[in-house]
Amino acid sequence: MSVARPRTRGFTLIELLVVIAIIAILIGLLLPAVQKVREAAARMSCQNKMKQIGLACHNYENANGKLPPAGTGYRWCKSASGSLYNSNGLVLLLPYLEQDALFRQFNLNEASADAPSATQGATGTLVGNPATNGNAAAATTVVPAFICPSDNNPPTGRLSGSYYGPSGSLQGAATNYDFITSDTDFSICNNWRTAGAARRMFGENSTTKLTDVVDGTSNTFMIGETTKWHVNGAAFAWGYRAWVMTGIDPGTSNPGINLWHLPNVDPTWQNPPYTPVVGHIRTWWAAAGSLHTGGCNFVYGDGSVRFIQESTAANILEAMCTMAGGETLAVQ
Repeated sequence: MSVARPRTRGFTLIELLVVIAIIAILIGLLLPAVQKVREAAARMSCQNKMKQIGLACHNYENANGKLPPAGTGYRWCKSASGSLYNSNGLVLLLPYLEQDALFRQFNLNEASADAPSATQGATGTLVGNPATNGNAAAATTVVPAFICPSDNNPPTGRLSGSYYGPSGSLQGAATNYDFITSDTDFSICNNWRTAGAARRMFGENSTTKLTDVVDGTSNTFMIGETTKWHVNGAAFAWGYRAWVMTGIDPGTSNPGINLWHLPNVDPTWQNPPYTPVVGHIRTWWAAAGSLHTGGCNFVYGDGSVRFIQESTAANILEAMCTMAGGETLAVQ
């Protein structure tokens, strides 16, 4: 005798489509949350890296009696004279960032980059040859300690040629972190020495001690964050200083954070119309910015790291940049 087996009922097309739609909705709900968690982790990693750079500055000052300069002997400031090096003070921090092997590749007694086109009537003498002394080659190294994980711009590819490259066909590696300086360093050689109340903690040939920061190290920016893509300029190299690589200044010519487009800088910048690109800073060369939502990070003179909103007023940013201006303003 045969026994009838029960029929197995499958999904109808409509039921299958409903299940797929529910899964798609769940993915749509979860994806933003996953992206927020990923960005929070990237922002924390960025802040940790900046914290280490701040600690490196303090350790350097303890060992040398002063903070490193932003750089020395700029060839590209107006009418540069004397011995020219185009050096970057970030190189001096390498031993304090577990990069001693890379540090020993540099010849600190000679120039870090030649950048032959990056000059405003320089009459000085470039010391040594970066192409043969090892400095230009060392500056092509991508240093993870100087890279923000939120910035998807590549660390190489922008810093080449006779304005922005270290020498010849070599390409420099970019940094997301740099010293707080004045963008006036581009037009005035050794501007740090004569800046008066507008003086920052760093500048060309600067010799700041932490005790010089009379506005208070907890009230003064020391290190800032930027993107690895500047439309006006190229990017900032960590291993040398070339054309318009002054350092970060959120308070002088075009104060602000995350300035993706400022057409008032130059009338030709709106002809043809320009579409801003988030991550590509388009203002004067010293702008602060990041791909973190709503602002960027700064290291204060006391070594603390804080996230500063892009809505922060210009006068407050300028006050936080100066180290002895006597201002009483502070970021809330």
